[in-house]
Amino acid sequence: MAVPISRFRHLVERFFASLERKAPSESDQNWVLSQLSTKELALWSAMGRSDQAHSIAVAKRVDKQMPEDRTAVVAALLHDVGKISVPSGISLRVVAALTQPLVSTNRLNRWVSTGGRLSRLAALIRYPAAGSALLAEAGSDEFVVTWAAQHHLRPEEWTVDPVRAVVLRRADNVAVQRRAHGSN
Repeated sequence: MAVPISRFRHLVERFFASLERKAPSESDQNWVLSQLSTKELALWSAMGRSDQAHSIAVAKRVDKQMPEDRTAVVAALLHDVGKISVPSGISLRVVAALTQPLVSTNRLNRWVSTGGRLSRLAALIRYPAAGSALLAEAGSDEFVVTWAAQHHLRPEEWTVDPVRAVVLRRADNVAVQRRAHGSN
């Protein structure tokens, strides 16, 4: 199975954007505080700085397009929260991003059972499901929980509102491109 060129480009851009370690500004952090519940904020706060900055960029784009839809903004802020469940550096994230489109569910299941590096790799590839579980436990809205699980799926596999999902997907892609090219 080949990785589509658009997906590969997204992965490369995301890699370079992830090198940034700068914390979100105080005003951005205050904006996040105004959007999330206490439990959601605790999850968001556990995210790495780069993931926080990315989530803010995505959420602000969603907020511009859907200013009355707080749930979509929360989904944007928390779509990558599952990454907190797996300690990982840039190297493991790159391997996971490149491996994910090529690995079957059965192989991931085998990797999980082996322990060690392959188990961590499989857990990182499965971070959307982990994030969904964390958000369900935090009492997040069903859309937020489901989007966290489905945000890497193809549109025909989504079970969520497709209008919201398209806005979220585009915002995610644009935020990655802008950060990779030095603007936000």
